[in-house]
Amino acid sequence: MKRFIFLLIYNLLLPIFLLISIPGYLIKMKKRGGIGTGLRERFGIYKRRKEDEPKGGLYVHAVSVGEVFIALKFIREWRKTHSEPVVLATSTATGHQVVRDAALPGVRALYSPLDVPGLSGRCLSRFQPRAVVLIEAELWPNFAEACHRRKIPMLMLNARLSPRSEGRYRKVRGITSLLFSRLSALGAQNAKDKGRFGGIGVNEDIITVTGSIKFDVLGDTPAAPREEFRDILRKLAADKPVVLAASTHAGEEALIASAVRKVGAFPLIVPRHAERRADVVKDLQAAGFAPVLRTAGTLPSPLPENVCYVADTTGELRDWTALADVAVIGKSFLARGGQNPVEAIAAKVPVVFGPDMTNFADLVALLNAENSVWQCSQNELADTLERILHDKEESSARKERAFQALSVHSGATKRSVELVETLY
Repeated sequence: MKRFIFLLIYNLLLPIFLLISIPGYLIKMKKRGGIGTGLRERFGIYKRRKEDEPKGGLYVHAVSVGEVFIALKFIREWRKTHSEPVVLATSTATGHQVVRDAALPGVRALYSPLDVPGLSGRCLSRFQPRAVVLIEAELWPNFAEACHRRKIPMLMLNARLSPRSEGRYRKVRGITSLLFSRLSALGAQNAKDKGRFGGIGVNEDIITVTGSIKFDVLGDTPAAPREEFRDILRKLAADKPVVLAASTHAGEEALIASAVRKVGAFPLIVPRHAERRADVVKDLQAAGFAPVLRTAGTLPSPLPENVCYVADTTGELRDWTALADVAVIGKSFLARGGQNPVEAIAAKVPVVFGPDMTNFADLVALLNAENSVWQCSQNELADTLERILHDKEESSARKERAFQALSVHSGATKRSVELVETLY
């Protein structure tokens, strides 16, 4: 009865939410190039005939670009021992494009259905998966019910729960316990996450600590510096060290670039959202820079003074990171939560982030305990960069400690595959 009432209220309120949010969503998709890429699949409208769709394999659901990269990493490991087709569903145009660009054999790129009654079942009937894998904490009520009715096991992998989110979910523990009870298994990133999920009503018998797929870097092949990118930086930076501003949010581009200029280094900027390019350029120009966009295609000649480079693209952060001398992590100075520093750590690049890294609190605590990264305020950023660039011995020691700190997650991808196999 509780579940019936919850779903009734949810499905009464959901249309109102969709009416309010869908216009903004479609505008965002247009800006990100999503129109014309199969976006109608979100509404249960498919171009392919049902008979031509891959059936009987694995259905993986991811949302953001970061989650898609985790899903792709999992799928590559999965495909080593499984030949069945895989459907990788996303809800964003950028995530969908990353799946298409990856072009993994046997993987169908899909837009996930909106969580309204009927659409989830239509999707599952089309692909008939043997199991459903959710990346991190994406769990939708109607989709979960559709899986349950069809007796399709549903697992959550790479699951994490911040202390702040745990506090919010505890207030509605009755609802979260109902929702998470539809999971057959949950792979938590660490023991703390296991305890937090247990605290919001998830049955701890279904929780396994697998580690983080995202932090499972020791088995990865490091990104080889791309010669095209190296040539660009050689022309722009000359002999200056390159400081990467990674996954920046509003205002951080000019803030970090100004600190980089103070220490005589070259600013390489990769904004979190490429569609913000116009605002990024405006802010940098106001700070006295002459920004060059990667999407411009060619470099100006002669190069203007105070030039900086903005990689306003998607899916290239890993490649730019491989060429950086220092990485400054965005969303940690002028926004809340921080972005993932693992790409830089895996590339053995010294890492700096601002005061607010609450989205990665456990990781940051691990790294700080090993004295392996630098954390500072915006006013201290220039001095911190100065120390990193001039004390090579200390910088080398810290980046090595940061890499080793992630060794606890080594094998997480394989353990996640093994967890899915128990129910597949």
